[in-house]
Amino acid sequence: MSDQRAALTAEAWEYVRGFTQRHPQYTIDPEQSGGQGNTNYVIFGRCGAERVVFKYFCRGERKEREAFGLRHWAATGLVPRLFAEDGRRLAVIALVPGEFLPAPDPELAGRTLGQATARLVQTPLRASVATQFERRFYGGETFEQYYQTIVRASRAIHERVELYADPLYGRSLALVESQLPSLFASERVLYHQDAANAHFQDSRFTGFFDLEMCRVGTVAMQLGCLYGVCQLNGMWPHFATGFSQEHGSPWTRQQEETSRAVFELMVWRYLSHYGEWHGEALSDEEMAQEQVNAEEYRADLERSAALA
Repeated sequence: MSDQRAALTAEAWEYVRGFTQRHPQYTIDPEQSGGQGNTNYVIFGRCGAERVVFKYFCRGERKEREAFGLRHWAATGLVPRLFAEDGRRLAVIALVPGEFLPAPDPELAGRTLGQATARLVQTPLRASVATQFERRFYGGETFEQYYQTIVRASRAIHERVELYADPLYGRSLALVESQLPSLFASERVLYHQDAANAHFQDSRFTGFFDLEMCRVGTVAMQLGCLYGVCQLNGMWPHFATGFSQEHGSPWTRQQEETSRAVFELMVWRYLSHYGEWHGEALSDEEMAQEQVNAEEYRADLERSAALA
């Protein structure tokens, strides 16, 4: 465990113990197996008979986004109940029952996830709220500006860095660039960027969680953020069916292409270090790590290309 992680762990336990002392209706479970999170820290507990998680965030802005998403989608029943907030970094949230993918029945899992996603993107987002939230969490940029910055950085990397000069990367960028107009023209919504954080019981969707990376984007962004996990688990055609049925509109070839392009755009987002790397020279240590990362990026793009 890194020193930073150890410090967050100690801080979280101290804070949550203090919270439960001040609010005795909340208790900490003696059994904490099941993972404590990767970025933030999660402690399992209860509010009376209901199971909850005490989620202690590494940064306050992540908690703000999570709370915003939980309130925005509360009426849908697709996200857990927000029980309480305390200070800048603690949220107490209902535990979503079920397990991660893969599911025994990919058809049922895909269809119910597609239906849930349609309800997610049909939740209205007021234009004034969208504008304020968008600029706060894209570093002052709009949604379009943020991703155009990433694409420009990615193009520079492809042209300058031998590691990423392969035609595979060129074809990927061409796909992404060709789909940007459709991506940007799609309806503005709040989307769950980490929507693979979902649980299933008996292969039926039970809820989304970990909303701290929700952002203002478009319906196309939400579909694309689920493209990879659905393809990997043999669910994508069933997801498209469920989404189309619930959304009340036919599934189109354009949605298919844009979803794939968004998946590949997310690869370039990581590859370009969120648009901050343009192919500038790296140290030997940094390049060694980049070569490790490149194997994963290539595998993702090859898988996507094979499914086209």
